Amino acid sequence: MLAFTLLGTSSALATDVNLAKGATAIASSHQADYRADNSLDQVVSDDSRWLAAKGDKTPWIEITFPAPVTVEAVDVLSGWKSDTKSVLADFDLSLEIDGVWVTVKAGKIRKNTEVSRRVNLSGRKVAKLRLEVLDGGFGRVREIAVYDSNEAEGAFVEKSQAQKASSDVALDQTIHQIALNQVGYQTAASKRFTAPLSGDGVAFAITAVGRSEVLYEGEIQAHIGDFSDFRPADSDTHYVVTVKGGKLKAHQSDPFLIREAIFEEQYWQSAVDFLIDSRSVVGTSATAYGGCPWRDGVYYDAIIPALALFYSANPELVNAMPHQIDWQAEQARMLAPGFKLDRKEPSDGGALQATKDYYGMEPPLAGASDVAKLIHWGAGYYLNHPVTRDPSRDPLPGQIHPQTVEQVAYVLWAWPLLKNELPQSFYEQCRDFCFANWEGSLEVSEWWDPASYNTVEDVMGPSTRPDRRHPFKGRHAPGHSIVPNLIMHEVAQSEGRADADKYLNAAVKQAEWIIENLDWNDPRTTKGHRMSEHRTIPNLVWLLQKYPKQAPAGLQDKITEWAQIAVSRSDNLWDLRRYDMGAHWTIPSMNDLGNLIASPAIFLSASWVVEDPKLKSRLEQLSTASVDNIFGRNPRIAAAPAHPEKGFPEVERGWPKLFPNNRCARLERCRGTISSLPGSEMYPFNPKGAYRHPEGWVNYGAAWCISLGYLRFDASQTTPELLKK
Repeated sequence: MLAFTLLGTSSALATDVNLAKGATAIASSHQADYRADNSLDQVVSDDSRWLAAKGDKTPWIEITFPAPVTVEAVDVLSGWKSDTKSVLADFDLSLEIDGVWVTVKAGKIRKNTEVSRRVNLSGRKVAKLRLEVLDGGFGRVREIAVYDSNEAEGAFVEKSQAQKASSDVALDQTIHQIALNQVGYQTAASKRFTAPLSGDGVAFAITAVGRSEVLYEGEIQAHIGDFSDFRPADSDTHYVVTVKGGKLKAHQSDPFLIREAIFEEQYWQSAVDFLIDSRSVVGTSATAYGGCPWRDGVYYDAIIPALALFYSANPELVNAMPHQIDWQAEQARMLAPGFKLDRKEPSDGGALQATKDYYGMEPPLAGASDVAKLIHWGAGYYLNHPVTRDPSRDPLPGQIHPQTVEQVAYVLWAWPLLKNELPQSFYEQCRDFCFANWEGSLEVSEWWDPASYNTVEDVMGPSTRPDRRHPFKGRHAPGHSIVPNLIMHEVAQSEGRADADKYLNAAVKQAEWIIENLDWNDPRTTKGHRMSEHRTIPNLVWLLQKYPKQAPAGLQDKITEWAQIAVSRSDNLWDLRRYDMGAHWTIPSMNDLGNLIASPAIFLSASWVVEDPKLKSRLEQLSTASVDNIFGRNPRIAAAPAHPEKGFPEVERGWPKLFPNNRCARLERCRGTISSLPGSEMYPFNPKGAYRHPEGWVNYGAAWCISLGYLRFDASQTTPELLKK
């Protein structure tokens, strides 16, 4: 018998719960023991499925829920496992709402070839769901799963061999476990590892791989080994840590590098590769989940600002990268008469036309870097298709969001770098678009107010609020408009406009509001904004550094207070800034990779303005620890990329839980995708704890570029500079 296993869901979001569990099913007919209720038994198997009777020309199966539910996604697993051609090719999914059957366009599936087909259709107060097989097809359904979110991972995922190996072998509790950065460490920066089972005073030693000569020795203290003052000369040598002593068996770590420019050498190219591959329509999948320039992108993804900051941090490296984007070849492919999207996805309306319109624009100049071309793509797409809507239950309707306009402003900020790579007409279009649509960015958003925030209890379960995941989704980080307003102030000055001061005044007003209204002791105001926290602290620092005379009173104290609280929550064996000092090490329920991947930028920016040397040093240490956590210094002792073979060759063990390759944004097809990290369930050291959502996100890619940029700024003792024309 071939069967899938049902992955654990003990800590899943409510949106990941299979609503079909507990429902009842009837069908037009069935064969022998292949009854309708087999399709709801949580087992995906050829031996446990629904088969319509032979001769049934119009087979159907109908599910009745115990109580009306919200439906956003349905997974239909059909056919014979051994014969993928036996899947349901043509079928309709209908919903009974308030006693009326409704069949929406999204529920009309034709020419399906997928064994597991995700159907995104939306309905509220759904009492029943009905699947009808069309055109005389044979009724074969192995399982039906229903979710109240189109982001739900799905309960039935076949495990890869790598996953099986990881899950079958529990982490050995009889040895000195060693969690460290599997890629390596920057020579001049903090270098620490965690030994979660080892006591104080246990010895560790560092050797080169394959050599016995001890190069460095130390002792474990509070489960941490620190070898920051081990600074070997640059080489291709791989090092290992060996820990031995006490009752546990000796153990050797994964190999790692120590190099002066390890961030640039190991991470920069894959960060660019990811944003090349994840482009909507033209990337590795001709789909456009979300309808933005990048698949599963949203108005608050900050990808254009990320690319601009990334580029400005090291222009020489960016311009030395290989040129992979062939704009003219992509133009020909997109404008070919027969080109079409692979399939319909939520909120992708207009994406294909926006792409075609983009390729009607004046192209990048000859020799443009891939980063410049990506900036041109992102902003150019928005110039042609500025109205977007986040499909993940955002209460805001489709519109030109202020954060979309703010993204485009970074083209103006980076123009001194871009002017030799992009046409002047592009600058003018971006400038005019920003000035015409800026009013919303002059205000303090109602969504910054903690009164609009949900509680942990809301996000863990039912809530009466329209967006129960705010602020944890990361949509509305306080202060996101501050730097964009400073950019527009300088642009307006350079253009000789009379209204230049209103942008500066708006930035100052927004900073004043943060000083007066946000209590950093409430973690929802800080880490609770997930990856988007990089729009708060770095923006406040930018204002303080670039406009010290205009900065509001108390701004430096406010940033210092943030730093003190962040440091106070980081005194643990992982050097991890916890969400709170209670039950939540990470943000509630959701994948917390986002905040960690943004943390280097957040910590380093704060370190530039705090005056206490010890506080500054600890912030620098925490910035490095965040990178280490992403690449293996965490309770699962696994790196965040689920597919390290696609851009992270030094990683020994990627994230054990995979997301399906052909679902949602299809980011698993991209090079450089970074997927997931432990949630509170695995802390302080419970490697068998439940996993969080394992899907990567382009917002993580943006945050990673920003952090890589800030790591470079810090190493070169520079800061981002405002536009100078």
